[in-house]
Amino acid sequence: MAQQVILSIQSAVMHGAVGNDAAMPVYQHLKQPAERLDTVRLAAHPGFGTRAVSVTPPDELNGLLTDYRHLAIFQNLAAVQTGYFGQPSQIDPVARFITESQAAHSQLVYLLDPVLGDGGRLYVDKAISEMMRDRLLPLADIITPNQFELGLLADTAITGETDAIAAARSLLGGRLQTVFVTGVPTTAGQIADIMVRAETEMLIPADKQASGVSGSGDVLSAFFLSAVVSGLPLTQAAEMASNRTAQILRRAETQLTMPVLASVWEELV
Repeated sequence: MAQQVILSIQSAVMHGAVGNDAAMPVYQHLKQPAERLDTVRLAAHPGFGTRAVSVTPPDELNGLLTDYRHLAIFQNLAAVQTGYFGQPSQIDPVARFITESQAAHSQLVYLLDPVLGDGGRLYVDKAISEMMRDRLLPLADIITPNQFELGLLADTAITGETDAIAAARSLLGGRLQTVFVTGVPTTAGQIADIMVRAETEMLIPADKQASGVSGSGDVLSAFFLSAVVSGLPLTQAAEMASNRTAQILRRAETQLTMPVLASVWEELV
């Protein structure tokens, strides 16, 4: 039986580990077949002072995705993961591709990582946030927002786990069955990742700081989606993804990048 493939549609950097350059090392380490489409290309995370951004034009995204649908490998597509977008107009061709893929593969899983901002600050065009909520959220089976992004999608303020759980539950319905929110402060003074489904919620205390490290959400989403595709129960998938991400986070020397490659290489030695 051919192995199931994940398509990751995110940003790319020459230096560091965010977007596809955070997710793909995880997939390779897990021996999970995965392919990538880069929405933007940068020398490094903008926090390094980089300014040049190459945004993949929407018509190019559309052409690449159209060609991909005609490849034999498309028959093995099991999941799609999306992350950062550079322009609102990029979302429409990606949404069409996901809709067509869901029609072709009844069991396809779409994970939306709504990379919009953090720490109370929106760092993309507001129109991207609106397009994501209108076009991509209704297609998602799983979303993996941070606390701030969950508040944007649910249009509510979130200060702790009670607010996060209520906001997550307000979004559940239709295709969306799982909200896995990260970096939520708890009444116990911890930072937790919380998975919410219709029948349950699961709080995972995390060895993390309140201010996140760039790329951590991309890594967590990759660990989680690969586990889901492999058939691991969701509670185990969430706990594994949170713990594995925390292990890599502990090695981060700055808030701008995680040592993803170094961490997974060492596990292979």
